[in-house]
Amino acid sequence: MQPKIKWGISTLGCHELDLPAICQLAEKHGIHHLEVRSLADCLNLPEYLDVTYPNDPGAAQRILRRHRQSIIALNSGFSLIGADDEARDELLAFARWADLLDIPYIRVFGGGSMSEPLTQSDIAAATQNLHWWKRQREKHEWVTQIALETHDGFSSAERCLQLQDAFGSPVHVIWDTHHTWKMGNESAEDTWEQIAFMIRHVHIKDSISVPSSRHPYSYVLPGQGEFPVDDVWSVLSENNYRGIVSLEWERKWHPYLPDLDTALTALTESGWRSGAPFPVGR
Repeated sequence: MQPKIKWGISTLGCHELDLPAICQLAEKHGIHHLEVRSLADCLNLPEYLDVTYPNDPGAAQRILRRHRQSIIALNSGFSLIGADDEARDELLAFARWADLLDIPYIRVFGGGSMSEPLTQSDIAAATQNLHWWKRQREKHEWVTQIALETHDGFSSAERCLQLQDAFGSPVHVIWDTHHTWKMGNESAEDTWEQIAFMIRHVHIKDSISVPSSRHPYSYVLPGQGEFPVDDVWSVLSENNYRGIVSLEWERKWHPYLPDLDTALTALTESGWRSGAPFPVGR
């Protein structure tokens, strides 16, 4: 059975659209929560927002209200390992807009790779950036916070906990359920048991074990792959999860994928949205 969740989408699936068009697409499918990574095919979101809504964040907020949308995360490409001064300046620009638009989280990556152990210098670099962010947030009195996606070298609960232990303060996590399963070799139950207290919202997607140009697997429409979605729903249901689950449809990075409209239709028809039984041989 599927938990009583709220659905969201990442704009990676409709990267070429501007904010009004994204809102219209989401509203068409009864979705009201957005993770913004691209707008009008621009990944430099602070620069795009500066140009499109100069000195008027209220214009963007009015578009969101018109379509009953909220932005749950402004998704940056910042990596805790290896970030330089330029990357830090860009994250501060993200933070300024996130705070102006009342966006609770800025997504960041950890960096590194799951194929290699995290070194002491990796953890030191990541924690240094976390401490730097904490000082900046306090200095500017920002409400927005950063949230680490379970991605690259932090695609497991164990490594997320390792980082939090080294940092000595809470680390917020966006749980990419596909990555902890595929790259971290964890079951949904194992991940949840270890880092449920860190999870702020959830990503979901499907794949098959056929190499693509970027990965040793290929993404497919929801319900057409090997991802154990029933295990995720069981964990979230049993633990009374009432948060947001976003379909992270990465067409920006994987142009072989169909458009987000098609993916959202498949999300419903597959039973992923309703918790209906899946057809045999999906």
